[in-house]
Amino acid sequence: MTFRSQVESALYSLNIRRTRFRCASSATFGYIGPYDLGGNLGRNTFRKGRIANLNASLSRTWTIAAERRLVFRAESINFFNTAQFAEPNTTLTSPSFGRITNTLNDGRTFQFLLRLSF
Repeated sequence: MTFRSQVESALYSLNIRRTRFRCASSATFGYIGPYDLGGNLGRNTFRKGRIANLNASLSRTWTIAAERRLVFRAESINFFNTAQFAEPNTTLTSPSFGRITNTLNDGRTFQFLLRLSF
């Protein structure tokens, strides 16, 4: 198998059969020699996925007396708990090369507020 076909098969697995744990195998890549002009791997081949969060809030206000109000507010950050994966490891000599080992967000968060205004 030639180096070009190895890189093409790696790109095929990156673009079509990409999983969240393994993006590429280190066996298909190699270092550029001192007299080589450059590799043939495309720019931005290792990119992370899109960022998709939905933040939501609900509030309700009750008037208790003429000048008193009670406000309840519930807020959610990342309501659907969508994971945002970090970029794959790009260090060729690392055993975790091509693996995504981290997330960028903390997950779903709720916060509640109860305020009495007078």
